[in-house]
Amino acid sequence: MGRHYSTRDFFRQMPNRLLARYFVARGVLDGVDFAALKESRIEPLFDAWLALPEASRDGMDAELREIHGMSSEKGWCAIRDEAVWQMRNTPDELAQFVEAMAGLGGHDERAVVVFLDYPQFWKGATYFCHADNLSYWRKRKG
Repeated sequence: MGRHYSTRDFFRQMPNRLLARYFVARGVLDGVDFAALKESRIEPLFDAWLALPEASRDGMDAELREIHGMSSEKGWCAIRDEAVWQMRNTPDELAQFVEAMAGLGGHDERAVVVFLDYPQFWKGATYFCHADNLSYWRKRKG
């Protein structure tokens, strides 16, 4: 069973420094002072989010849902497997990547950092994670 997603809960669970990086990369919410926000006190951020045009919010919300979906043990395994495959010829870089990810606070942080800093791993990892989370495979004859 999948975990429930809401934008407000996502903002509460994610460290402010990573939310700031995400929104700076998208070029939105410049008026929000992330440094002044207390962790998990996201009311000013959520109000600024709601003030964005709906079309802009919808695109980012799809990305945030995807990040949320990868914020689990299965998501981390899929990311790691994709990194192992893509870095199979550069074991030193792979070791640095795994070490950097191990130093983060949890699966939520790993998912955002990979989304922002390692886009080459993201697409394949999301496909594998989705397939791993299917409750059944439908077989067809013929």
